[in-house]
Amino acid sequence: MSSLLQLLPFFEAVARLSSFTRAANHLGVTPPAVSQNIQALENRLGVRLFNRTSRSVRLSDEGQRFYHSVIPAMRDIDIAADDLRARQGMPSGQLRITLPQLAASLLVMPLLGEFQARYPEIQLELCTDDRFAELVPNNFDAGIRMHAMLQKEMIAVPLDHGQRRVLIAAPSYLATHGAPQWPEQLREHNCLRYRFPGSGKLEPWFLTHRGAHQVIEVNGNLIFNEDRLLKDAALAGLGITQRFHATVAQELANGQLVEVMADHASEAAGFFLYFPANRHIPPRLRVFIDFLREKRC
Repeated sequence: MSSLLQLLPFFEAVARLSSFTRAANHLGVTPPAVSQNIQALENRLGVRLFNRTSRSVRLSDEGQRFYHSVIPAMRDIDIAADDLRARQGMPSGQLRITLPQLAASLLVMPLLGEFQARYPEIQLELCTDDRFAELVPNNFDAGIRMHAMLQKEMIAVPLDHGQRRVLIAAPSYLATHGAPQWPEQLREHNCLRYRFPGSGKLEPWFLTHRGAHQVIEVNGNLIFNEDRLLKDAALAGLGITQRFHATVAQELANGQLVEVMADHASEAAGFFLYFPANRHIPPRLRVFIDFLREKRC
Protein backbone atom coordinates (compact mmCIF):
# COMPACT_ATOMS: atom_id res chain seq x y z
CA MET A 1 0.00 0.00 0.00
CA SER A 2 1.33 3.44 -0.95
CA SER A 3 2.08 5.89 1.84
CA LEU A 4 0.28 9.21 2.05
CA LEU A 5 3.42 11.02 0.90
CA GLN A 6 3.65 8.81 -2.18
CA LEU A 7 0.08 9.66 -3.15
CA LEU A 8 0.43 13.43 -2.82
CA PRO A 9 2.30 14.05 -6.13
CA PHE A 10 -0.64 12.49 -7.99
CA PHE A 11 -3.05 14.77 -6.15
CA GLU A 12 -0.94 17.86 -6.84
CA ALA A 13 -0.62 17.09 -10.56
CA VAL A 14 -4.35 16.45 -11.10
CA ALA A 15 -5.30 19.54 -9.08
CA ARG A 16 -2.92 21.76 -11.02
CA LEU A 17 -3.63 20.37 -14.49
CA SER A 18 -7.37 19.60 -14.05
CA SER A 19 -6.92 16.39 -16.02
CA PHE A 20 -6.00 12.79 -15.26
CA THR A 21 -4.47 12.43 -18.73
CA ARG A 22 -2.31 15.56 -18.48
CA ALA A 23 -1.28 14.57 -14.96
CA ALA A 24 -0.28 11.12 -16.25
CA ASN A 25 1.81 12.65 -19.03
CA HIS A 26 3.46 15.00 -16.54
CA LEU A 27 4.28 12.18 -14.11
CA GLY A 28 5.27 9.66 -16.77
CA VAL A 29 2.62 7.09 -15.84
CA THR A 30 -0.69 5.89 -17.31
CA PRO A 31 -4.06 7.62 -16.67
CA PRO A 32 -5.41 4.50 -14.88
CA ALA A 33 -2.45 4.66 -12.50
CA VAL A 34 -3.29 8.28 -11.68
CA SER A 35 -6.95 7.41 -11.16
CA GLN A 36 -6.08 4.49 -8.87
CA ASN A 37 -3.77 6.62 -6.74
CA ILE A 38 -6.34 9.41 -6.44
CA GLN A 39 -8.94 6.83 -5.40
CA ALA A 40 -6.51 5.43 -2.83
CA LEU A 41 -5.91 8.93 -1.41
CA GLU A 42 -9.63 9.66 -1.21
CA ASN A 43 -10.18 6.33 0.58
CA ARG A 44 -7.39 7.18 3.02
CA LEU A 45 -8.85 10.60 3.81
CA GLY A 46 -12.49 9.55 3.66
CA VAL A 47 -13.50 12.48 1.42
CA ARG A 48 -14.02 13.12 -2.28
CA LEU A 49 -11.20 15.39 -3.43
CA PHE A 50 -12.36 15.91 -7.02
CA ASN A 51 -15.66 16.39 -8.78
CA ARG A 52 -15.41 14.39 -11.99
CA THR A 53 -17.49 14.60 -15.14
CA SER A 54 -16.87 13.28 -18.63
CA ARG A 55 -15.50 16.71 -19.57
CA SER A 56 -13.76 18.08 -16.51
CA VAL A 57 -11.97 17.34 -13.25
CA ARG A 58 -12.28 19.97 -10.56
CA LEU A 59 -11.34 20.13 -6.89
CA SER A 60 -14.23 19.66 -4.48
CA ASP A 61 -14.60 22.04 -1.52
CA GLU A 62 -12.74 19.51 0.65
CA GLY A 63 -10.14 19.13 -2.09
CA GLN A 64 -9.60 22.88 -2.21
CA ARG A 65 -9.00 23.03 1.54
CA PHE A 66 -6.65 20.05 1.40
CA TYR A 67 -4.75 21.52 -1.55
CA HIS A 68 -4.11 24.85 0.13
CA SER A 69 -2.98 23.07 3.30
CA VAL A 70 -0.73 20.44 1.81
CA ILE A 71 0.93 22.17 -1.15
CA PRO A 72 3.06 24.57 0.95
CA ALA A 73 4.27 21.56 2.95
CA MET A 74 5.16 19.71 -0.27
CA ARG A 75 7.08 22.74 -1.45
CA ASP A 76 9.02 22.87 1.83
CA ILE A 77 9.96 19.19 1.43
CA ASP A 78 11.13 19.80 -2.13
CA ILE A 79 13.18 22.81 -1.06
CA ALA A 80 14.79 20.88 1.81
CA ALA A 81 15.72 18.07 -0.59
CA ASP A 82 17.06 20.58 -3.12
CA ASP A 83 19.17 22.27 -0.45
CA LEU A 84 20.69 18.93 0.50
CA ARG A 85 21.39 17.99 -3.13
CA ALA A 86 22.83 21.44 -3.85
CA ARG A 87 25.36 21.01 -1.04
CA GLN A 88 26.48 17.78 -2.65
CA GLY A 89 26.59 19.01 -6.23
CA MET A 90 24.56 20.89 -8.82
CA PRO A 91 21.10 22.42 -8.17
CA SER A 92 18.36 20.18 -9.53
CA GLY A 93 14.62 19.70 -9.74
CA GLN A 94 11.71 21.32 -11.54
CA LEU A 95 11.60 25.12 -11.83
CA ARG A 96 8.27 26.56 -13.01
CA ILE A 97 8.18 30.19 -14.20
CA THR A 98 5.14 32.14 -15.39
CA LEU A 99 5.89 34.99 -17.79
CA PRO A 100 4.43 36.87 -20.76
CA GLN A 101 5.48 35.89 -24.27
CA LEU A 102 7.36 39.17 -24.65
CA ALA A 103 9.56 38.51 -21.61
CA ALA A 104 10.20 34.95 -22.77
CA SER A 105 11.40 36.05 -26.22
CA LEU A 106 13.42 39.03 -24.96
CA LEU A 107 14.97 37.81 -21.72
CA VAL A 108 14.95 34.03 -21.47
CA MET A 109 14.88 32.25 -24.83
CA PRO A 110 18.20 33.69 -26.10
CA LEU A 111 19.92 32.32 -22.97
CA LEU A 112 18.31 28.89 -22.64
CA GLY A 113 21.15 26.97 -24.25
CA GLU A 114 23.76 28.39 -21.92
CA PHE A 115 21.55 27.94 -18.84
CA GLN A 116 20.85 24.32 -19.77
CA ALA A 117 24.54 23.63 -20.29
CA ARG A 118 25.45 25.18 -16.94
CA TYR A 119 22.64 23.53 -14.93
CA PRO A 120 21.68 20.29 -16.69
CA GLU A 121 19.91 18.88 -13.61
CA ILE A 122 17.30 21.68 -13.54
CA GLN A 123 14.06 20.99 -15.41
CA LEU A 124 12.92 24.47 -16.47
CA GLU A 125 9.25 24.90 -17.36
CA LEU A 126 8.32 28.24 -18.95
CA CYS A 127 4.56 28.89 -18.88
CA THR A 128 3.88 31.84 -21.19
CA ASP A 129 0.65 33.66 -20.48
CA ASP A 130 0.01 37.37 -20.99
CA ARG A 131 -2.65 37.14 -18.30
CA PHE A 132 -1.42 37.50 -14.73
CA ALA A 133 -1.16 34.12 -12.97
CA GLU A 134 -1.09 33.65 -9.19
CA LEU A 135 2.12 31.95 -8.10
CA VAL A 136 1.19 29.78 -5.12
CA PRO A 137 -2.20 28.41 -6.26
CA ASN A 138 -0.71 27.51 -9.65
CA ASN A 139 2.46 25.99 -8.19
CA PHE A 140 4.89 28.44 -9.80
CA ASP A 141 8.27 29.06 -8.24
CA ALA A 142 8.44 32.61 -9.62
CA GLY A 143 7.10 34.92 -12.29
CA ILE A 144 8.40 37.61 -14.61
CA ARG A 145 6.32 40.73 -15.22
CA MET A 146 6.60 44.48 -15.66
CA HIS A 147 6.87 46.26 -12.31
CA ALA A 148 3.38 47.79 -12.49
CA MET A 149 1.82 44.30 -12.60
CA LEU A 150 3.47 42.95 -9.44
CA GLN A 151 1.44 42.00 -6.40
CA LYS A 152 2.14 43.04 -2.84
CA GLU A 153 4.17 40.81 -0.53
CA MET A 154 6.46 39.84 -3.37
CA ILE A 155 10.22 40.20 -3.62
CA ALA A 156 11.02 41.73 -7.02
CA VAL A 157 14.44 41.41 -8.67
CA PRO A 158 15.15 43.67 -11.70
CA LEU A 159 16.22 41.78 -14.81
CA ASP A 160 17.10 44.66 -17.12
CA HIS A 161 17.70 48.40 -17.14
CA GLY A 162 14.30 49.22 -18.59
CA GLN A 163 12.79 49.03 -22.05
CA ARG A 164 12.63 51.85 -24.61
CA ARG A 165 9.27 52.35 -26.35
CA VAL A 166 9.43 53.48 -29.96
CA LEU A 167 6.90 54.33 -32.66
CA ILE A 168 7.52 52.30 -35.80
CA ALA A 169 6.07 51.82 -39.28
CA ALA A 170 7.04 50.23 -42.57
CA PRO A 171 8.59 52.44 -45.28
CA SER A 172 5.68 51.53 -47.57
CA TYR A 173 3.16 52.93 -45.09
CA LEU A 174 5.12 56.16 -44.60
CA ALA A 175 5.56 56.59 -48.37
CA THR A 176 1.78 56.60 -48.75
CA HIS A 177 0.65 58.39 -45.60
CA GLY A 178 3.65 60.48 -44.57
CA ALA A 179 5.43 60.47 -41.21
CA PRO A 180 3.86 62.22 -38.19
CA GLN A 181 6.00 64.76 -36.37
CA TRP A 182 3.79 65.53 -33.36
CA PRO A 183 1.30 63.58 -31.21
CA GLU A 184 -1.66 65.50 -32.63
CA GLN A 185 -0.81 64.24 -36.11
CA LEU A 186 -1.29 60.61 -35.01
CA ARG A 187 -5.05 61.24 -35.36
CA GLU A 188 -4.50 61.25 -39.12
CA HIS A 189 -2.92 57.79 -39.09
CA ASN A 190 -4.01 54.21 -38.65
CA CYS A 191 -2.57 53.20 -35.28
CA LEU A 192 -2.15 49.49 -34.58
CA ARG A 193 -3.20 48.80 -31.00
CA TYR A 194 -2.69 46.18 -28.30
CA ARG A 195 -5.40 44.85 -25.98
CA PHE A 196 -4.32 43.29 -22.66
CA PRO A 197 -5.63 39.71 -22.57
CA GLY A 198 -6.27 39.78 -18.83
CA SER A 199 -8.02 43.11 -18.23
CA GLY A 200 -9.33 43.57 -21.78
CA LYS A 201 -8.11 47.18 -21.71
CA LEU A 202 -6.47 48.83 -24.69
CA GLU A 203 -2.86 49.80 -24.10
CA PRO A 204 -2.32 53.57 -24.29
CA TRP A 205 0.75 55.05 -25.95
CA PHE A 206 3.45 56.62 -23.80
CA LEU A 207 5.41 59.56 -25.18
CA THR A 208 8.22 61.71 -23.77
CA HIS A 209 9.42 64.98 -25.26
CA ARG A 210 12.02 67.23 -23.64
CA GLY A 211 11.39 65.64 -20.27
CA ALA A 212 7.61 65.97 -20.42
CA HIS A 213 5.63 62.71 -20.28
CA GLN A 214 2.37 62.18 -22.08
CA VAL A 215 -0.10 59.27 -22.19
CA ILE A 216 -2.40 59.31 -25.20
CA GLU A 217 -5.17 57.21 -26.66
CA VAL A 218 -4.94 56.60 -30.41
CA ASN A 219 -7.35 55.29 -33.02
CA GLY A 220 -7.03 52.58 -35.61
CA ASN A 221 -8.93 49.76 -37.26
CA LEU A 222 -6.68 46.89 -36.12
CA ILE A 223 -6.33 45.59 -32.54
CA PHE A 224 -4.25 42.60 -31.42
CA ASN A 225 -3.52 40.79 -28.15
CA GLU A 226 -0.12 39.44 -29.26
CA ASP A 227 3.02 41.51 -29.68
CA ARG A 228 4.15 39.34 -32.59
CA LEU A 229 1.00 40.12 -34.57
CA LEU A 230 1.44 43.84 -34.01
CA LYS A 231 4.91 43.66 -35.52
CA ASP A 232 3.66 41.56 -38.43
CA ALA A 233 0.94 44.13 -39.17
CA ALA A 234 3.48 46.96 -39.07
CA LEU A 235 5.79 45.04 -41.41
CA ALA A 236 2.87 44.59 -43.80
CA GLY A 237 2.51 48.38 -44.00
CA LEU A 238 -0.87 48.47 -42.25
CA GLY A 239 -0.14 51.30 -39.84
CA ILE A 240 1.98 52.78 -37.05
CA THR A 241 2.45 51.05 -33.72
CA GLN A 242 4.41 51.48 -30.48
CA ARG A 243 6.56 48.59 -29.26
CA PHE A 244 9.68 48.00 -27.21
CA HIS A 245 12.80 48.76 -29.24
CA ALA A 246 14.34 45.38 -28.39
CA THR A 247 11.50 43.54 -30.12
CA VAL A 248 12.00 45.38 -33.44
CA ALA A 249 15.74 46.15 -33.34
CA GLN A 250 16.57 43.77 -36.17
CA GLU A 251 13.83 45.10 -38.44
CA LEU A 252 14.89 48.68 -37.75
CA ALA A 253 18.52 47.81 -38.49
CA ASN A 254 17.73 46.23 -41.86
CA GLY A 255 15.25 48.90 -42.91
CA GLN A 256 12.09 46.79 -42.83
CA LEU A 257 10.75 49.20 -40.21
CA VAL A 258 11.46 52.88 -39.57
CA GLU A 259 11.26 54.73 -36.27
CA VAL A 260 8.99 57.78 -36.38
CA MET A 261 8.80 60.65 -33.88
CA ALA A 262 12.11 59.42 -32.41
CA ASP A 263 12.29 62.49 -30.17
CA HIS A 264 9.09 61.23 -28.47
CA ALA A 265 10.42 57.79 -27.50
CA SER A 266 9.78 56.87 -23.85
CA GLU A 267 11.26 54.58 -21.22
CA ALA A 268 9.41 51.77 -19.44
CA ALA A 269 10.38 50.37 -16.03
CA GLY A 270 11.46 47.00 -17.42
CA PHE A 271 10.96 43.43 -16.26
CA PHE A 272 11.27 41.96 -12.79
CA LEU A 273 11.44 38.39 -11.53
CA TYR A 274 9.25 38.04 -8.44
CA PHE A 275 8.46 35.40 -5.80
CA PRO A 276 6.68 35.35 -2.41
CA ALA A 277 8.52 37.24 0.31
CA ASN A 278 7.70 34.63 2.95
CA ARG A 279 9.13 31.68 1.00
CA HIS A 280 12.62 30.26 1.19
CA ILE A 281 14.39 30.48 -2.18
CA PRO A 282 15.24 27.00 -3.48
CA PRO A 283 18.73 26.62 -4.97
CA ARG A 284 17.35 26.07 -8.49
CA LEU A 285 15.55 29.43 -8.36
CA ARG A 286 18.53 31.19 -6.81
CA VAL A 287 20.87 30.13 -9.62
CA PHE A 288 18.24 31.05 -12.24
CA ILE A 289 17.98 34.58 -10.80
CA ASP A 290 21.75 34.96 -10.56
CA PHE A 291 22.17 33.68 -14.14
CA LEU A 292 19.64 36.15 -15.62
CA ARG A 293 21.10 39.06 -13.69
CA GLU A 294 24.62 38.09 -14.75
CA LYS A 295 23.55 38.18 -18.38
CA ARG A 296 21.10 41.08 -18.37
CA CYS A 297 22.00 43.57 -15.66
